[in-house]
Amino acid sequence: EPNMPWFLVLGGMGITCLLLVRIALNSCLRFIKNNQTCCYDVAGCFCEFSCNLIYDIVVMVLIVMWMITVSWWVFRHMIGPDKLYSIFSKEKLDTFRASLGDNDTIHHIQFANPLEDSYCDFLLYVVAFVLLSFGWIVLTGALIVFLADKIFNKIVCCRLCRDVTQDQLPETDTEQVRLHSNNLN
Repeated sequence: EPNMPWFLVLGGMGITCLLLVRIALNSCLRFIKNNQTCCYDVAGCFCEFSCNLIYDIVVMVLIVMWMITVSWWVFRHMIGPDKLYSIFSKEKLDTFRASLGDNDTIHHIQFANPLEDSYCDFLLYVVAFVLLSFGWIVLTGALIVFLADKIFNKIVCCRLCRDVTQDQLPETDTEQVRLHSNNLN
């Protein structure tokens, strides 16, 4: 695959940029939450959580779409055209390839003869194969952590703002004033 080096470079740069944006977003939201004067700590906590949640969902969807496409470009040559057509029907495989814009010939790669169309540089292919395999493992782990922490722990178990106590709420809150006035009577 002549475009494989570009897949690796663009994928690495893209994920690096997404991680840098996530770090900057997290720092900005934490700064706003810690220095706010117009809202309660609970509101800042929910704002930080929801912005991070939306960003994480969008980034995971983008990474999954990238990983599916690039994995197809790399792994299909390891499996070879005969096995692919035997696993999937010709019609299903051709439809899938057309949806990706894939009109290249699927070769069973070889690393010996650089003059043949099926030749691929061994080091480049192995690095791409290992990085994509590792990427799927990391992505699966990230999805498990995401579901366990963000969804189950923070939302289902209602532990999002457990560090915020009633003492930290401002005294001018209407509900707090009513509660205090009822205690005095």
